[in-house]
Amino acid sequence: MKNTVHKNLFMIPKNYLPLIAGIVWVFAGFMVCKTGFPLLLFFTMRSPVSILAFIGVFLFFYLMIFRKLVYKHIRRIRDMSDERTCFWLFFDLKSYTIMIVMMSFGIVSRKLNLFPAAFIGPFYSGLGFALFSCGVRFITAFSKKYVLQSEK
Repeated sequence: MKNTVHKNLFMIPKNYLPLIAGIVWVFAGFMVCKTGFPLLLFFTMRSPVSILAFIGVFLFFYLMIFRKLVYKHIRRIRDMSDERTCFWLFFDLKSYTIMIVMMSFGIVSRKLNLFPAAFIGPFYSGLGFALFSCGVRFITAFSKKYVLQSEK
């Protein structure tokens, strides 16, 4: 009985997983942008090329990587057989591993000053804005109940 009660504390309807993913991605995007935008603004004053770099990084991560992950996770959640599942299953193990590696590399590279601020500003701003935008996509998927709809 006790095990069932603890297990039920972590179980939520699977259609809420995109909302949790969206909140996590929006938060992560905000935190990355918080690091990048002040540097981007500073270097944009000196060289407008920073804006082009920001746009390029955003488009690459948004179109080539993160947008595809949003659809992949929505499909994976939709295909779950149980209607209730653990709240942390908004990601699979591979995505958690990638997230940990990316965060660790970002923290270590900044602490060791491996990249100049002129690179970090546009890169972090573009990456963060792409994360934030895909977080909004997850929240939109939740609000439109994409998980509950059959695949067309």
